[in-house]
Amino acid sequence: MLSVILSWVYIFLVCMLVGTGALGFFKKKQFSLIYYLVAGVIAITVYAEFFSLFGKTGACAHGILLAGALVAGFINRNRLRQIWQEYRGVLFSWEGFFYCCFAILIAFFTSRGEFHTDTNIYHAAAIRIYEEYGLVKGIGNLQLHYAYNSSYLAFASIFSFKWLIGQSLHTTTGFLETIMCLYAFHGLRDFVRHKNHVADMMRVGILLYTLVNVIRSMSPATDYATMYFALFIMTAWCTNLFEGESDLTEFSLLSVAAVFTATLKFSSCLLILVAVYPAACLIRDKKWKEIGGYLFCGCIILFPFLVRNYYISGWLLYPFDKIDLFQVVWKIPKEFLVNDADQIKVWGRCLYDVAKVDMPVREWLPVWWEHQFRYEKMFLGAVVLGAVLQIMILFMRVMRRQKRKPGYAALQFALWANIAEWFLLAPFIRYGLAFLLAVVMIAVGEYLSERKSGFYSIAAGCLTFCIIVSVSPYWDQYVTDAGVFVKQSLKEPYYIMQKDYDQGSMESYDINGNKVYFSTGEEVNSYHVFPGTCYKPMLERSTLIGDKIEDGFRAK
Repeated sequence: MLSVILSWVYIFLVCMLVGTGALGFFKKKQFSLIYYLVAGVIAITVYAEFFSLFGKTGACAHGILLAGALVAGFINRNRLRQIWQEYRGVLFSWEGFFYCCFAILIAFFTSRGEFHTDTNIYHAAAIRIYEEYGLVKGIGNLQLHYAYNSSYLAFASIFSFKWLIGQSLHTTTGFLETIMCLYAFHGLRDFVRHKNHVADMMRVGILLYTLVNVIRSMSPATDYATMYFALFIMTAWCTNLFEGESDLTEFSLLSVAAVFTATLKFSSCLLILVAVYPAACLIRDKKWKEIGGYLFCGCIILFPFLVRNYYISGWLLYPFDKIDLFQVVWKIPKEFLVNDADQIKVWGRCLYDVAKVDMPVREWLPVWWEHQFRYEKMFLGAVVLGAVLQIMILFMRVMRRQKRKPGYAALQFALWANIAEWFLLAPFIRYGLAFLLAVVMIAVGEYLSERKSGFYSIAAGCLTFCIIVSVSPYWDQYVTDAGVFVKQSLKEPYYIMQKDYDQGSMESYDINGNKVYFSTGEEVNSYHVFPGTCYKPMLERSTLIGDKIEDGFRAK
């Protein structure tokens, strides 16, 4: 637990220094603290991805990062001083005391707990590959999951510190949880003074999402990072729209952050549709220089992600077979890619049979529904009611001839596009939870912001009550889980050092004199040996391109 807190302090400082450097180009604009931290996370992640193209993300990579952070901090020292003066009063107050207690609570969960299933299957092993090689060509042949190439694992690897303390820390998810929740709490202080409560309810959504995943806070799961960034972007968008000055710079930067979110998990790529609004405004005002700058930032974020895709899988976007540009020796065969994509779909639909991938929606939807737990069904019911409530409020506003903000329309467009993509491709609730939560929270926030009069307001109030009742079993389930977890985990010996990755049973297989490991009997692709795979059949259909691991893997 102590190691978790110390690592968070260090990550916070480095992200702040790098973030102020990244946003230092906006000389006349002062951003809130969360913007600097998010900018720091994005810049560090992109740096780690770039570095991994040439070498491992170990001591050398971290030393260069730290030197760059210190230089950025020195150049922007006046801005850092302003930030300190703005927030030090909060730190040394009862509010600050609450924030510290909350951070300690999350540190408790981050020091012990459960690993996400996919962390044992490939997240931890992929981080080890970053640490030992940086990049291995065709590693997706050894296990297809490696080809998913989430940029979040680059961020996790740069703050692993295996090279320094001998044990890989996995504290970055807890760090994101903490800063996002503190951002939410800080904004909710002024709930009563806010005329519009859409952003307030989105802040509540961040807290609810944390509750859902808190006992897995130590897991460097790509789902969690993706959902936190999606929730932050939507919350900050609403804050700027309803509580701020609708600053075009902030909308544009949030659009750049949406590009980054797509590299965390490509299933969230349609969030980039929010960029329609700032793009239209910039084009209208003929701000070509600004447009070029934001496009350049987006390209810088995408470039290492796409290059790594090419080297890891031989595809530009894996597992998407419609863009087939390369013919390289390490390319994952198309039949393997298509089968993997189909498996994602059928598992998301609870069919568990690739032969059923083309089953019509009317046939698989009842099967999928029956596989949901009761509290999940109640939550999904709240999402449907939230959509109905939003339509009702829209109708009320049209009748009252109230103007709609185009920035809000762009957010709704991106939100529902992501939900449609989630539903049609792989409707695991955890894959789209941020967007499903947003529907509920925005609906309740709109109702709280409306003038209460007439029949429509009574009907909207009834719908809001039904939404709250429907969501209650969902958060109650996870409150109970968290309480039981705390009770059972108090005596575990992780108050100094964080719990290590699970160590599965592994055996080795010789390829050209190199040991490659595979799991025996359980889905744990152990971090502690490398390179490895969960699935022996994938290993057996792969071989090395040359005589060394660094030469890469290819299909036989």
